[in-house]
Amino acid sequence: MRLARFLLAFFKPLFWLLFPYKIVGKENVPPQGDPTPLMLCPNHISNLDPVFLLMAMKRHVYYMAKAELFKNKLAAWFVGKKFGAFPVRRGEGDTSAIDTAKEIVQSGKILGIFPEGTRSKDGKLGRAKSGAALIASQTGAYIVPTAIKAKDQKVRLFHRTTIIFGQPVPPAELHLDNPERPDLRYASRQIMDRIARLLEEEP
Repeated sequence: MRLARFLLAFFKPLFWLLFPYKIVGKENVPPQGDPTPLMLCPNHISNLDPVFLLMAMKRHVYYMAKAELFKNKLAAWFVGKKFGAFPVRRGEGDTSAIDTAKEIVQSGKILGIFPEGTRSKDGKLGRAKSGAALIASQTGAYIVPTAIKAKDQKVRLFHRTTIIFGQPVPPAELHLDNPERPDLRYASRQIMDRIARLLEEEP
């Protein structure tokens, strides 16, 4: 991911000038080398959300991306090979994407997954799908609830966006510590509740 980190560092001043952002709670993300398996679970209000999170963190974040994006060879090379994103076929129970996600977490990297599964058109929180909870139950990952907050929940040029990292939540607290009988519904609701609480904060 050297090219990815170089490009992020190179374009960071310009990106911040166009889309200024504030980071809150970055101490809640364990540093590189920490053995805690980790997943970042943010709300999803714009196509720039993954970029905001990559800019906000020193550690690289690996994302699921819609499979349609990978039909373009250049996009597949850039987003996939250079930035570590991997395709998911939405609405199909894509087991290969789940397996890839588990490998990322188990290798000590950070997985970024939007629990809602798609971007919110009105900025309001939707219901979480079970994917994030399922991966956490099978990997023992701690979940970092993350809020992306903007005025009227619309990311605009020259208007500040705030990224708020919550405290990591252990699987047991989400009723996911028993991989044979994980409570995916409870965990999914809890993840969204914690994101909602972060959105209500006044950083």
